[in-house]
Amino acid sequence: MANSATHHDHDDSGPERLHLGSFAGSLFRPAALVGGAGLLVALILGRIQDADFSRFLFAYLVAFAFVLSLAVGALFFLLLQYLVKAGWSVSVRRIAEWMASSMPIVGLMSLPLLYAVMVPHNGIPYRWTQPGWGTSSETVQLKVEGAVKEEGISASKRAYLSPLPFASRVIGYFLIWSIIAVYFARQSALQDTTGDPKITARLQSLAAPALVITALTVTLAAWDLIMSLDPTWSSTIFGVYYFAGSMVAFYAFTILTVIFLQSKGYLTRGITVEHRHDLGKFLFAFVFFFGYIAFSQYMLMWYANIPEETEWFLRRGVSTEPGKQTGFTIFAFGILFGKVLIPFAGLLSRHVKRNPKFLAFWALWLLFFQWIDMYWLITPELYLGKDPSLGDLCGSIPLLLCATLGLLGIFIASVVRKASHESLRPLHDPRMNEALAFHNI
Repeated sequence: MANSATHHDHDDSGPERLHLGSFAGSLFRPAALVGGAGLLVALILGRIQDADFSRFLFAYLVAFAFVLSLAVGALFFLLLQYLVKAGWSVSVRRIAEWMASSMPIVGLMSLPLLYAVMVPHNGIPYRWTQPGWGTSSETVQLKVEGAVKEEGISASKRAYLSPLPFASRVIGYFLIWSIIAVYFARQSALQDTTGDPKITARLQSLAAPALVITALTVTLAAWDLIMSLDPTWSSTIFGVYYFAGSMVAFYAFTILTVIFLQSKGYLTRGITVEHRHDLGKFLFAFVFFFGYIAFSQYMLMWYANIPEETEWFLRRGVSTEPGKQTGFTIFAFGILFGKVLIPFAGLLSRHVKRNPKFLAFWALWLLFFQWIDMYWLITPELYLGKDPSLGDLCGSIPLLLCATLGLLGIFIASVVRKASHESLRPLHDPRMNEALAFHNI
């Protein structure tokens, strides 16, 4: 809750630093260098490990899904603030604008995956790209829990999971997200110059339809990019699962960004302990929401006990039967405890959410487990029909880290580049005074 009481956590000794200036270059260059070097090393490691780049493509998809979750979460946050006419968040909204408007760059990151789908390949990472897969004349034999089964899908699903329609949909998703994000960000930046309050009113009127479109396309994108790795498995809640994780990732990244900028002397008056407290509250809320969605998905499929559904969890080490655990079991428990139970307890205290060091710790913690979650969702499909040990899985960590550092470095470089041209917070938003006076009660 908030009222109009004046906050007390700011420095009144001088003007607020709202422009990165030359400091942007010292951030952009290392991020771009790490991004380029990470991708190059990942390519080299991928070629060494597999001639067909199968491990590289799966590692790349893990990194891509992680970075995409940051941009998707930012876009949801941005639209929601305009929709509900939030005042407290105006001073932190620009960080979301930079992240969301980096969506065109994230879209370009999807090109290796689209190439793997469109060019005749061996079904990596999407096995439905194999010629004849899932038809009555040719099926794929899979060894699941010691038994061989033939895998096929309906004609309508086979038509949906085809290279050209898949690539067209993915390109469409990024076009839609990019148009929405870039328009909102540019209008916000334009208001800094013109001071026109009608810009805020216009964006508020567009927020509702944009949010509905974004919600639908994010759900479809989660189905296409991640759920279709196992085309015989489906979950109507999977899009919400990905959305919940994306919001956790966004709030964690935003908290770290705010704390970093303030440690360098920026935004010391516009963003206070009250704003960090609210960001921590939203982070805590989405940890709880993610846990609820993850449990709901698992519980419903466990209760139904349909082989096509339970096998998806069994391949990810989720089994209570002795001897049926896999190398992925530790990651499943890691998500349960590391992404839900432990941070739930850790973020419960008001003191933690108002302490920048404690809050930064939990933000880093949750970003790490968001990455672990993407790994757990995606990588088991690489070991289809196999039972990898934990040692086998650990051997791919260098490749995974390089791919993640590569895409994350490029994403951060894009965010910094946008930040270098604008004020670090909106200057003439009609609700800016409300944001500056925000106080938790």
